[in-house]
Amino acid sequence: MSILPLAGPSQTASPLLRLIAPDYADTLATLWPAPHTPFLTAAAARRHLVCLMLAVDPVGPVPLDVARLLEEPLRKAVRLVLDPAPDGLRRALERLGEIAWSPADYRALSVLLAEPATAKRLRHAETITPEQVRTLAALPATVRDAGGPAVRMTPPQAELLAEAHAMLSRRLTPTVLDERVRAWSQAANARALFGLVADDFRHELPKPPHPGTDRLKPLETVAAIRDAARRYRNCLEGYVDHALDERSAIYEWLPAPGAVIELTPDSFFGWRLDQARLRSNKGVDEATRQAIVAELRGMGLHVGRSAWQVRRALNQAASPGFKLEPLDAAIAEYFTDD
Repeated sequence: MSILPLAGPSQTASPLLRLIAPDYADTLATLWPAPHTPFLTAAAARRHLVCLMLAVDPVGPVPLDVARLLEEPLRKAVRLVLDPAPDGLRRALERLGEIAWSPADYRALSVLLAEPATAKRLRHAETITPEQVRTLAALPATVRDAGGPAVRMTPPQAELLAEAHAMLSRRLTPTVLDERVRAWSQAANARALFGLVADDFRHELPKPPHPGTDRLKPLETVAAIRDAARRYRNCLEGYVDHALDERSAIYEWLPAPGAVIELTPDSFFGWRLDQARLRSNKGVDEATRQAIVAELRGMGLHVGRSAWQVRRALNQAASPGFKLEPLDAAIAEYFTDD
């Protein structure tokens, strides 16, 4: 169907009309000239139906008398706009609030109501908001169907989850990806869900730069790093992605009192000591410090100024009053609690 031919944009839309139907005010002012009484006094569901008509692409040659949208029984009026109409559209129109939606949101709602699982979810909602529809529309169908916290997140969060899903689909088989989606749906909240998705992007850690010794053991898996973070009560878990990207290698000093050690790659020296901490991020005592330094140097790893620190000192060395921090003091900073 198509609406009757309209004149050009009207300049007579009232402030109230522009408030409740901002995207359609000029067209509505042409259909119902000021003071727009039939439209403004109609029930919200009727107003939404008119705006939905303006949002969807008209089809067919039969002109539509828009007044019928306000007069016919709502179920019949809905079919004047969309025939066949998706199940639940009539009831949904009664829960869209007072303000007209954007054309894109109306079109997304129509598509979502055509999906049985999503339509059921919307039918049970006390109110339906544009944000809710944008979230559902952004999600892949399999994620929508699985439910869980994904369908309750914000539209930007849903967009990120959809992007992550698309990227994972390039690496995981459909069966494995479906298993992961089911796991996401069981998450307690959005934070837990995004943690699971982040884990799906984590692969096995690269080979450590040194196999370690009896006293200094590499933490070679994500699980091992997380276990050490729990035992040492620190933020070590935050270094998992650094280790995955070979920006860090994590080792554990086994003799009491125990310590976690981070090595980082250096442009000149290769892998070098970056920091070492006891439990709860406490600084390392002198005796343990000396033992760790000796062990690392015995493994052929650099303990000292980084290449960047050396270059910076060289750039400053010609300045009057230049002072060089003692090497022992520079090394001590790697073991000191910040």
